[in-house]
Amino acid sequence: MKYLTLAVSLGLSAAVVLVVPGSGATASMQTATVVDRAHPVANKYLKQRPVWTQCGDKELRTYCAKITAPRDWTNQYSGNDIQIAVSKVAPAKGKPSRVIFGNPGGPGGAGLGMAPYLASQAPLAKDHLAVGFDPRGTGDSTDVTCEGAPGYSMDARDRDPWNLDLIAEASAMTQPYCDRQSRGLLPYVTTAQTVQDMDLIRQLLGFDTIDYLGYSGGTWLGAYYQTYFPEHVGRFVLDSNTDFTQPWINTFVAQPPAFERRFRADFATWAAKYDGELHLGTSPGAVIRTYERLRAALKKQPAVEEFLDGSVKVGYDQNTLDSIISGDLYTKLDFYSLAIDLAFLRDLSAAQTKGGPRAAQRQVDALSPARQHELVQRANRGVVGLPPLGRMIGDDAESATFTAITCNDTPWPQGREYGRQLAGRLGPKNPLLGWTMTENPCFYWDRPNLTMPTPTGKGLPTTLMVQSVHDPATNYSLAVAAHNRYAGSRLLTVTREGDHGVYGGVNKCADKIVNAFLTTGKAPAKDVSCAGEGIPAPSAPAPELEESGEQGYAGSAPLRRIAGLTKAVSGYLH
Repeated sequence: MKYLTLAVSLGLSAAVVLVVPGSGATASMQTATVVDRAHPVANKYLKQRPVWTQCGDKELRTYCAKITAPRDWTNQYSGNDIQIAVSKVAPAKGKPSRVIFGNPGGPGGAGLGMAPYLASQAPLAKDHLAVGFDPRGTGDSTDVTCEGAPGYSMDARDRDPWNLDLIAEASAMTQPYCDRQSRGLLPYVTTAQTVQDMDLIRQLLGFDTIDYLGYSGGTWLGAYYQTYFPEHVGRFVLDSNTDFTQPWINTFVAQPPAFERRFRADFATWAAKYDGELHLGTSPGAVIRTYERLRAALKKQPAVEEFLDGSVKVGYDQNTLDSIISGDLYTKLDFYSLAIDLAFLRDLSAAQTKGGPRAAQRQVDALSPARQHELVQRANRGVVGLPPLGRMIGDDAESATFTAITCNDTPWPQGREYGRQLAGRLGPKNPLLGWTMTENPCFYWDRPNLTMPTPTGKGLPTTLMVQSVHDPATNYSLAVAAHNRYAGSRLLTVTREGDHGVYGGVNKCADKIVNAFLTTGKAPAKDVSCAGEGIPAPSAPAPELEESGEQGYAGSAPLRRIAGLTKAVSGYLH
């Protein structure tokens, strides 16, 4: 992405030239930093008339369309256009008086399911037009891909120089793979470009202001939309927060201690409480030791098993185990499934150690077809919400978009040394994820020439931030830090809770406050808190998969429901 200085871009952009203090910049401003701003929209994009098509089952009442946007908002006349997939659900009766946009996070998560999800919230359904969209790079929009790029099959805990070299080489090779296959779009998959896409959608829908609900990485997107388009900001809710006032690296460095806290303080304590049923350990420490012993066994001898009469192969090693655990910490509704899977893997590994691969396969063959199907699904399930660096979050387009946005948006230290030092600092106390800080393409990424304005909240209406205290993916400390820097914000804290993604069924108290804000504009006069509702006992049924063409999670995990709805309404625009 190229940003012109103010001297040569008058009439095209509201760019601002800032001279970096102490830089020794001369009158020619050769070392000036150009801060990106909103760009006026060319008439050809404003004149388009989207064709809305029903997408998904009739009862979802969802309509989808594609709109045309420039590949690069700073160069709208280049002829390199892209397509953005948009969804909407209107009130069942009457015309909407407001519009609410939604984003499920990632960044890079497909978001067409946000429209039916928002419309399913009764207080919002009365007079809001609900809108979702697949951000550029992912879903049914023009996408990017990193297919074939080397993954991280190495054990990040292994500190041998040769292993660290392999991790570094894999990280450095990511961008060339992504760039080569993404048809020139990769440098333009940024938050700066995406907020312009959002505002084009707003204009085409005919609303002066938008309300907004953003989860996880969607809090970053929401804060930047507010910064770029303050005059079009309505009621904004940011749920499970990144620190959008600081570079991306701050958010990811805070993840290892947050995941470790969730694993030890919440899951291990819960599993130990119900050891009579789960048999993972009678104390939190014993549960952690069960995990460490299993991890060591799977590293020494991975288990590769055939499921469903040999139609699917699933391999379990130490990295698979860590991914299963971290993926199941996002919602307490997955704790029961995680406990069952840990017991299964422990028995599978023990059978393999004692009797060899055939004995392990007999363990799998003894399972019911339904249980085998469940294990296959869970082995291939992507993360919903902000994933740890180096972890896949779904299909390749989502993962590629995640990498592009996090590496393109803000600067990262370059080279392998910083990652190694970071892993060495975080790994010993946070072994679940701390050692994986070396697995990061951003340390080797050639960023576009982009400097975005820092979100401050100044001059904006009240922003409502929602956060659970033990959120694994977006550390509570991030919400507190961003809140303290974001003028006019209110922080709603859910205590005794760790779910990532709160609004929409996790906590009745929090839902009431959010709904009041979104429907009336009434924000809390000061920061408030709601008490968590506890982790269900293991005898409670695990979340069932709903059968609606595509499978999505039922129950009360908002991001799972959104992911299921996105699958249900996607693919109708091809």
